[in-house]
Amino acid sequence: MQITPLSETHAAEVTGIDLKAKFDPATVEKLNKALVRHIALVFRDQVLSPPEYAEAVQIFGPLKVERYKSEFGISESPHVIEVSNQARDDKGNRIKHGRVWHTDDADEIDPPNYTVLYALEVPESGGATGILNTRDGYESLPVEMRRQLDTMRVVPLRTGGRARLAEASKAFIFDEKTRFEEGNHHPLVRTHPEAGTKAIYFHGVKTDRVEGLTPDETRDVLLDILDRLENSKFLYKHQWRKGDLLIWDNRSALHQAYFDYPETATRLLHKTILKGTRPYGPAMPLSEFDETGNVSA
Repeated sequence: MQITPLSETHAAEVTGIDLKAKFDPATVEKLNKALVRHIALVFRDQVLSPPEYAEAVQIFGPLKVERYKSEFGISESPHVIEVSNQARDDKGNRIKHGRVWHTDDADEIDPPNYTVLYALEVPESGGATGILNTRDGYESLPVEMRRQLDTMRVVPLRTGGRARLAEASKAFIFDEKTRFEEGNHHPLVRTHPEAGTKAIYFHGVKTDRVEGLTPDETRDVLLDILDRLENSKFLYKHQWRKGDLLIWDNRSALHQAYFDYPETATRLLHKTILKGTRPYGPAMPLSEFDETGNVSA
């Protein structure tokens, strides 16, 4: 097994490994440490049925049930969903999954540590997945800016927030009913429980506001961060090949899909997520939570 960096700051390719194999504890530990260090790992030329895929990824942690299982789940495995550019909404419009920077399920009390994608069919060109290193990116920001970000708590909405960075496929209406769809508040700067590092953490569609800021002010904050990080060494764009398995650490990165390929091309991936814990950070330290992960009274 060999681990080779793919960029200056993050992402690495693991070669000489078949994920269907059974690994000894030392190999599992090495892979897990590499994932935390490199943020994203790529395993190419894998041949995995849905059950084999779901089994293989558990070397990085237990599976978590996808919230979109009822819409995009597959019959062969209860923890695997399809991510396809052929999916359509109830109006017949093509659904463009993940086209803005986000971290998965940031509105949940226990969002996934890791997200995993496995490529079944991909365009000849385009259709990459971007992994934005917000761990090292955070450290590159001016000291005063980091101090301000460290104090911020994000209010997400399950249905999509007013500070969203792009329009969704359906019109968003904010009313008093929507207010009850608030997700769990989380720090904008999240501390990694294993590495002790800090990283920018938010969902580009579900964010409604930062506590104490308006949605417009919140959007300005998020866009300022992205302007500083997106076109830099902190962005790795994974160009897919059939058989690629890509896993990344949601606690240290944002991700998005690129739709720079013909609509006639098919992009079909299988997705799983692995269980995580309540996000904490400078603005929401662990001491605020009880043993269930809820904010203490």
